[in-house]
Amino acid sequence: MSSHYPIPMSLDELLAEARRLTGIDRDDNAVREPLEILLRDLNGPSCLHQHGAIAKQNKLLRLLCNRLRMQRDFAAHPEIAEQEVCAPVFVLGMARSGTTKTQRVLAATGDFNYMPFWQVQYPALFSGDPNESTQPRIDAADAYCRWLDETVPESKTGHDFATFAAEEDSLLTEQCFVAPSFFAYSEVPEYMTWFAGLGSQGMITNVEFLKDVLKYLQWQGLASADKPWVLKAPTYYGFEPELLSVFPDAKLVMTHRTPLATVPSICKLLKYFHMPFGDAFVDPVGLQSALAGQLNLHLANRQRITDLPILDYPFEAMVKNSTAIAEAIYQFCGMPFTEATRSRIAAWDGENPAHAKGKFVYSLEEFGLSQAGIETEMAGYVAFVAELRARFGV
Repeated sequence: MSSHYPIPMSLDELLAEARRLTGIDRDDNAVREPLEILLRDLNGPSCLHQHGAIAKQNKLLRLLCNRLRMQRDFAAHPEIAEQEVCAPVFVLGMARSGTTKTQRVLAATGDFNYMPFWQVQYPALFSGDPNESTQPRIDAADAYCRWLDETVPESKTGHDFATFAAEEDSLLTEQCFVAPSFFAYSEVPEYMTWFAGLGSQGMITNVEFLKDVLKYLQWQGLASADKPWVLKAPTYYGFEPELLSVFPDAKLVMTHRTPLATVPSICKLLKYFHMPFGDAFVDPVGLQSALAGQLNLHLANRQRITDLPILDYPFEAMVKNSTAIAEAIYQFCGMPFTEATRSRIAAWDGENPAHAKGKFVYSLEEFGLSQAGIETEMAGYVAFVAELRARFGV
């Protein structure tokens, strides 16, 4: 007998249950096509185990409920759409290259809007009343963090999901169901082929949804239109034109690290991210090729867009002196770097030493990868990183 379990609810049952849970009687037809494809993958190649099938169903219901609540509030309050989102800072880079540290250092300064994990998980008002308490949303996100820690405690050595810590946008934009990040938690090959087939419009849809959520959070009083947002996701590099089409005044900050380190580290982290849900894990060789393709697209964008508003620095420079890198980012963004900012960064560094949750250990050999294979398939980017590191003297 197979040990793999389908998600108990069908597409129509999921949509109906989201309407019941929220009390919002709206037909969310835009989600039908991507959700149908996603369900086929989750019920097939994802190889969900029993607890994972329930957990994945709960996640889908959370995403659907957030969508309905957000649609309700945009319809009731057209002024939300009039919110201004000015000059956001997007942190780009391969996963495992220092993007999380960069975002969290900048978030700690108080000079930027950012989304803590609880807002990424629950951006929508439960009741529709902007004066409602945020505590139930915070409690629900905190319970999810505890569940992850209990289910796969090793994962926090690679990425620590914490209720009030700045979190990446990819988990939030899954709520539009046009999102490349679904692959990080389950094997979804048909869905990824469908997303790729959308071309640039897929990522534009994703980023337009993000912009709507930022407006929504500002309207709720959870962020200020007077501050720039600091945003980040490892799915952004290679999609610079799409980001700038939605946010033409954005600044791009990119972290760089040799793929000899990032590729096996990504493989290890995705293994941990898959474990709460199913028994199928990412194919390392296939992942390496996909990452190479995205890096090549990024390098092509650099050649094609000569005035790309991007600041580059190597991972080692951020590890060595996060204050110096932050100061360079402020200068790049035209923002004053004050002594108060410097002090807050120092305080964050003191409270968040490297390997505080344990050392994240990985190797190429663990995943059947080789130095020669990476250096061949990612030759252009390997050379780019080497030149950047030499320029920074690290």
